[in-house]
Amino acid sequence: MLWNSVLMSEAEEEEEGALFLVSTPIGNLSDLSKRAIEALETADLIACEDTRRTGQLLNLIGVESKKLIRVDDHTEFKKKSKIVEKIRSGYTVVLVSDAGTPGISDPGEELVRAVIENGFNVSVIPGASSVLAALVVSGMSTKRWVMEGFIPRKGKDREEILKEITVEERTVILFESPKRLPATLKDLRQHLGDERLVAVVRELTKLHEEVWRGSLKNATEHYKSPPKGEVVIVIEGSDHKTTISDENISILLRESRGLGLSARDASDQASRQLGVSKRRAYKLYTDLD
Repeated sequence: MLWNSVLMSEAEEEEEGALFLVSTPIGNLSDLSKRAIEALETADLIACEDTRRTGQLLNLIGVESKKLIRVDDHTEFKKKSKIVEKIRSGYTVVLVSDAGTPGISDPGEELVRAVIENGFNVSVIPGASSVLAALVVSGMSTKRWVMEGFIPRKGKDREEILKEITVEERTVILFESPKRLPATLKDLRQHLGDERLVAVVRELTKLHEEVWRGSLKNATEHYKSPPKGEVVIVIEGSDHKTTISDENISILLRESRGLGLSARDASDQASRQLGVSKRRAYKLYTDLD
């Protein structure tokens, strides 16, 4: 009996730790699962974006003070090695974001990769996700979809993403700040046309949750000023039947001409990116002022 106890003790000492990815509420505290609470209660270390905010969550659910380590966009690369060593020594580490599922437009990807590369276990405790919640409530197709997160705020990178969205056949999901929402809807309308359908999902799971659905033309008119709260934009995929205006085609052609592309090359590019005929694009190129 004593010998068995010694063996069990040694096995426990040698037991390796693990990383648990735990989803937290995106607005309604009641959405925190029982498994998530248990994981937070039993964790040896909690990695989080904001120690103050996670501390408030722990206080609300009655979990005693835990050791917290900040892992955000600026610190994840530096902290991942330290966390891996804690797991190696037997720690159970829980990773949370400020809201939703860690690793989705939030820190976590680098840490997860490092833990896996070092041969340790990674498990997920699923829960609230603004991406999935917005998608299913939008009324758009859920068969095939893609999440772009926050698109670049300006410049060439933003233009490239908008051009890709123009011809993307899958439902597209974007994150955006309330302050930048009017400008982003305006840019989407310019590239995708007036009639493409969108859903603007705001304050998910909160008291003032709102889902606005309609065309991009109506969306830009509705959101002339920034709303309040967190925003997710769900965009109808291209079906190649959406009418692309001559004006929008000409905007792309002028950009191509400015880069030194010939009429033929610019027309080919417009055809690929916007799904319009080369003949139509070529004629518009020759009509440019």
